[in-house]
Amino acid sequence: MMYRLFCLGFICFWGLLGFGILAFSYTNGESISLANSLDEGYQQIRLKNYTSEGKEKNLSYRVPIKRVLSTYPGATEVLIQLGLAQHIVGTVASYGSEPLVYRQRYAALPLISAPYVPTREEVLALHPDLVIGWSHHFNPDALGSITYWNHRGINTYIVPATVRRGHPSLENTVYPFIADMGVLFGAKERAETYISQLKRRVQQVTDKQDKLGKKPSVIILQSYGQGKYSLYGPTYIIDDVVSKAGGKNLVRKQMSSVGPEHVLAFDPDYIIYVYLDKEGTTKLEAIKALEADRALSHMTAIQKKRIIPVSFSDVNNGNGRLVDALEDIAAGFQENR
Repeated sequence: MMYRLFCLGFICFWGLLGFGILAFSYTNGESISLANSLDEGYQQIRLKNYTSEGKEKNLSYRVPIKRVLSTYPGATEVLIQLGLAQHIVGTVASYGSEPLVYRQRYAALPLISAPYVPTREEVLALHPDLVIGWSHHFNPDALGSITYWNHRGINTYIVPATVRRGHPSLENTVYPFIADMGVLFGAKERAETYISQLKRRVQQVTDKQDKLGKKPSVIILQSYGQGKYSLYGPTYIIDDVVSKAGGKNLVRKQMSSVGPEHVLAFDPDYIIYVYLDKEGTTKLEAIKALEADRALSHMTAIQKKRIIPVSFSDVNNGNGRLVDALEDIAAGFQENR
């Protein structure tokens, strides 16, 4: 009898201890169930990513990822690029016209019903291992915090380019993002190869631009229609892209939805014009739309036709398409020298 009581107490003790460990893994806001991490073929790793508040933190992931929900088109494109589209169980529609390299594959993916952010019920119904999205998706008014999902055994990943802090660059946002996808999905070599290709393209541009000497001044402008504009500052990665392409951004503080008087406060050599390509707008159509605004018609860059159009999707997808934008901007500078 004493032996049986001892064994029962021993089992209860370890059962409670195991429950405590499991509970801790759920409530620390970082990890998924330790029980899941012991499944054959999986391992637990830690990567530097972000909390719901946009703070850097080492978070735990159970890898390799098998099922992913992407609420950010830029992440979907990276997974397609790395040959990982088969793991996507749901994604939002692209923000604009897809490049040919992605278009057919993207069209075949399962789209969620919500245009930007799914409901929590939609997420749970897809049974993802991982949810990738914008930083602002993981707040109480949208998907909920990363802790909310970790409690349910679902990991989260916030795309670095969507965290508006400091001075984002290709080196501290795009390249780490691609590398992380390689680690999470067991495609490290493919990710490293892709990063090397992007770096090589950037180096070719910077080497050429360095020989041209003085950098032309620019503003990075986006129109919202009805005389409202945004001027991109250093908190957006396009500022770094323009610098690498050989330009100098005159705007040092982000300005959103402002009138033409704020735009006219600058007199740049060039205007980098960010246009929406949702309806298949061409670059020529984008240029004509800006030239049609009489309030800005006397700007030197407009009169000299120094407008370099780049698509919103290239600028805001936080992936390798930023290098496409970089090459387009550099080519625009060279055409007018």
